[in-house]
Amino acid sequence: MAHHTSVLIIGAGQAASVLARELRSLGYAGSITLVGEEAHLPYERPPLSKDVLKASAAADSVFLQKAEFYQEQDITLLLGTAVQALDCAARQATLSNGQVWSFEHAVLATGGAARELALLPAAQADALYLRTLDDALALQARLRPGLRALVVGGGFMGLELASTASETGAQVTVIEANTRLLSRNAPAPLSQWLLERFQAHGITVRLGHGVRQARFTPDDEHPVQLELDDGQILNGDLAIVAAGLQANSTLARASGIAVDELTAGIIVDRQGRTSVAGIYAAGDCATQICPDTAARRRIESWQNANEQARQVAHAIAGQDAPDHPVSWFWTDVLGCNIQMLGQGSPDLDYQVRGVMDSAGEAVKFMLLAFEGRRLRHAIAVNAGADLRALRTLMEQDLPVDPAALLDPATNLRQYVKEAARAAHA
Repeated sequence: MAHHTSVLIIGAGQAASVLARELRSLGYAGSITLVGEEAHLPYERPPLSKDVLKASAAADSVFLQKAEFYQEQDITLLLGTAVQALDCAARQATLSNGQVWSFEHAVLATGGAARELALLPAAQADALYLRTLDDALALQARLRPGLRALVVGGGFMGLELASTASETGAQVTVIEANTRLLSRNAPAPLSQWLLERFQAHGITVRLGHGVRQARFTPDDEHPVQLELDDGQILNGDLAIVAAGLQANSTLARASGIAVDELTAGIIVDRQGRTSVAGIYAAGDCATQICPDTAARRRIESWQNANEQARQVAHAIAGQDAPDHPVSWFWTDVLGCNIQMLGQGSPDLDYQVRGVMDSAGEAVKFMLLAFEGRRLRHAIAVNAGADLRALRTLMEQDLPVDPAALLDPATNLRQYVKEAARAAHA
C-alpha cells in the first residue's frame, strides 16, 4: 500500500516536534508525518541529565506534547520506526516497517548520537552513555549513595552528569584530557570558577590527562579501573562517558545530500535548505556555513533546535523568514544556573560584574566581554533576569558604557531602556 504525506519529518525529537507545531500555527494545512526510531513521544533532552536522572521528575514530564496534541493537529506519528532509505529524486522514503512514503517536502531532524570511545564501549555494562530517555532511566537505576562514579569528559554534559551524580550521594571524579573544564565552550575565568566550585563540593577533577587504558572486572569490589596517560590509576564502580556528540548524517550522505566533512553535519542555509531542493535539515544534525567567512556552525542546543525548526517551517509554509535571535545557551550545575548570550571567541577579554564566589550558596555574578563599546558575549551565573535585560543590546548592536554595565549598582533593565532611547533619538 502506498502512503503519501505533504511533509515527512525524519526524526522525532525537539526540532521535529517544534517544526510540526510551528507549521500548524502558521496555518499549514498539508499532511505532516513524523518518523522516529525511539518508541517515546518526542521529548526534551536537557532534563535527562538533571531532573530525570535524579528521579525528581517523572519520565513522561519531558514529553514536548501529549499524544492528544498530535491527534488534534492531525500529525501522524510513526514511532519505533526508522527511515532506511531516502530517494530524493523520486521523493520517496523506505521505512523499517516496510512502508514506502512519498512526500513533497522532507526534513532531516535526525539529531545526533553520543560519541562512543573504543576503550569504553557502550556494550560494556559498567560504561554508560547518556543521549536518550532510556539511557537516563538506565543510569538513574545505577546511581546510589556511596557509588564511585568516574565521569569521562569535562564539557557541559560531563559536568551536568557529575553534578547530578554527586547530588544523589555518589563519590565523583571528573576526568578531562584538556587542561581546563569547558575548554571549547567557555572562557578561562569561568573554567577556573567551575573547577573551584566542583572541588568545594567534594568532586575530584583530573585535568590534562586522558584515559589510556580501561579494565572491567565485574567480580571486584570496584569493577572499573581507568589508567590515565600519566600512569595514574582510578578505581570506581561505574564509568559515565560524556565524550561529545556525533551528528546523525548517514542517511543524508547515502541519499546524495551534501554533508560537511569537518563537522559531519548536513549542510544547510539560513532557512534549513540542504543541497537538494525540497529537502531540509534542522537541529543537532545540521551545519550552517557562513557565506562570508566560511565558518562552520553545528550548534547542539535547545534554542538552536527550536529556531532552526521555525526557519524551516516558514520556508515550507512559503512565509518570510523570521529574524534570527541572539545565540543563547543554558546549563545547571551544583545549584547554579549558567546562561550564555552571544558568541564567545578566544580573543575576547572578560570582566566580572559582581563577585565570583565558588563556594557560597547565594552565588550571583556575570562575565561580560566587550569590543569597544559593544557587548559581544555575556555569561550569567544565577543572574538570568539581568541577562535577559542585555539581550536588546546585542540584538540592536547598541553602544554602551562598559563601566556602567560592570557596576553591580546599575539597574540593567533601566540602563538598556535608556541606551535604546538614546540610540534611536
